[in-house]
Amino acid sequence: MSAQDEVTFIVSESTGDAVYLVTEAAANLNLGSSPLRASHVEPVNPILRLLFHLLRQWLGDKGRMSDFTRSWKCAWRINMKPVGGGILRWKDLPHNACMVKYGDAAWGGNEVAIWYDRLAAIDAEVAALNEHFIRRTL
Repeated sequence: MSAQDEVTFIVSESTGDAVYLVTEAAANLNLGSSPLRASHVEPVNPILRLLFHLLRQWLGDKGRMSDFTRSWKCAWRINMKPVGGGILRWKDLPHNACMVKYGDAAWGGNEVAIWYDRLAAIDAEVAALNEHFIRRTL
């Protein structure tokens, strides 16, 4: 099962506040409030990234054009600026989020984490967000 098919709920023991990670699996759940975007998986190339965000802002996250942007064959990175993070680096990712082909040599490095498979980047994004929210609520 991919991380994209999971729904994560984190409840703070001290405050009772709940944080949930909305993925495609959670898109049809009625969770009450409007979710805030926590991160973006976006192209590394600055021109493609600009085009990607312009198209998404103009046309939204649903439809043929957003499906087209998801199919781009390019390098992808994870941008967690909306939740106070930055562009994720290998050292920021939980160890299990790193792709096997990069191995332990890449894990812990200061280089920007890059994927050539967008779905693998999304799996790593979900793992990084879960780790971020767990640390924040403890």
